[in-house]
Amino acid sequence: MMGLLAAIGVLLVLFGVSVLIIAGVRHFFPSTENWIPDEFRRALSCQFAAYYVLAGLLLLLIQPA
Repeated sequence: MMGLLAAIGVLLVLFGVSVLIIAGVRHFFPSTENWIPDEFRRALSCQFAAYYVLAGLLLLLIQPA
């Protein structure tokens, strides 16, 4: 069970980093806004990237030593 939580934590951290890259591209290159559907704009923001990374790190932190 703890291995599954660790795997989910790693995936959340990787997803958060990729969302942070997408959010950075959206911030520095506003012409790319048209490529992202309206439903995903909020989920692909810097704020949500921080949530994904923090949730992943929390799952990694609760692993037994």
